[in-house]
Amino acid sequence: MKLVIGISTMNDGVFSLLSKVSILKENFDIIVCHQITNENVYTYPEEMGGNIKVIPKFEKGLSKSRNVLLYAAIEESADYIIISDEDVKYEIDNLLVFKETLISSAAMNSHYQFKSITSDGKDRKRYSINKYELGFLDIFKVSSIEMCLNIALLKKDGILFDENFGLGAYYPVGEEAVLLADIVKRKQKITFIPIAITIHPIESTGLQLFTQPLMVISRGAMFKRCFGLYLGSVMMAMFWLKKFALRKRNAGDISSVNAIKLLIKGFK
Repeated sequence: MKLVIGISTMNDGVFSLLSKVSILKENFDIIVCHQITNENVYTYPEEMGGNIKVIPKFEKGLSKSRNVLLYAAIEESADYIIISDEDVKYEIDNLLVFKETLISSAAMNSHYQFKSITSDGKDRKRYSINKYELGFLDIFKVSSIEMCLNIALLKKDGILFDENFGLGAYYPVGEEAVLLADIVKRKQKITFIPIAITIHPIESTGLQLFTQPLMVISRGAMFKRCFGLYLGSVMMAMFWLKKFALRKRNAGDISSVNAIKLLIKGFK
């Protein structure tokens, strides 16, 4: 069983990877998608050779980068890929335990979610203490740095990241949810395993939803893409109620009236 680590980075961020990949390379193959959007010419150090494959791409877009990693994993005959970013660190011992867990699983018929923690060892969100299979609504709670994707299952159904979603795309959020929705729609399993593998600070990007119109528009588009016309309308309305209509508004926040207009704009 071959588990690879796929890392997205941009411009000079590639140099911050050395300390991380040097720890990983003893036990894992590593694929790096290096997106270059400036005019610099990059030369990679010798340490980023061997079982570290760096793929330069002169483009931007997080989902595009993720798809480069998926295609490379297929070419490398990988069984699983853990999706990651340049600013992510790893619990190496737990990562090895997770790998052994996959090896001992004869079925190999699932994708996986694992835990992510902060630098002081605290869970980044509320996780179950037990292993379980994710339902459709659970996928909206999964971050990309908590994902281990089964390459054979993705290849079988031609599933990739939707490049209309994610940082650098027209809709700058939602790429994880859209991918996982496509996985669940095709009756593929996603299993949560309560093992902490990645280390990353808690982001504040969720607060942008209440102040940046494009973030609201993107949610509308995401609900349509994931659920379709009728169920998507219901889920969008429930989201609006929870996040805008029933929430106490802070100064500078988008009003509930404007929020529903923006959601509908994205949905259309």
